[in-house]
Amino acid sequence: VDNTITFNEKEGIDYAATTVQLPGGERVPFLFTVKDLVAKGNGNVFKPGFQFGGDFNTPSYRTGLFLDPKGRGGTTGYDMAVALPGLQSGEEGDDEMFMENNKVFDVTKGRIEMEVNKVNVEESEIGGVFVATQLSDTDMGSKIPKKILTKGIFYAKVE
Repeated sequence: VDNTITFNEKEGIDYAATTVQLPGGERVPFLFTVKDLVAKGNGNVFKPGFQFGGDFNTPSYRTGLFLDPKGRGGTTGYDMAVALPGLQSGEEGDDEMFMENNKVFDVTKGRIEMEVNKVNVEESEIGGVFVATQLSDTDMGSKIPKKILTKGIFYAKVE
């Protein structure tokens, strides 16, 4: 019998739309999330030094109902930029616009590692640090995603 601690994300507020600004001014949107996380630990008791981690899904930053500035979307809106029909005739020029016009809802994988550094047994609380990696937004398939590294502090009430 494997009695190591396993954490399963099941419900709740499991994402936060976030944008970071890189040196030079470029803004990179991403969905900070641990959706569908299954994190396995290295023991069966929460104590300082306990480590656990796992993979999670990162849904697209934008849903199919989002419309870009040209009115194109995944499930609603125009199927091409209405101001540029001559470039999107299907005969020539459309290759340049293909990824902009053909919106997709991407779901990519992320990974998080956590380490407990405080335990309050009386209150059933733990706290610690985490490091997570995931991909940034693709603007519904039209941009190459960047790899995002986040580090922070976590708190949890254990039931």
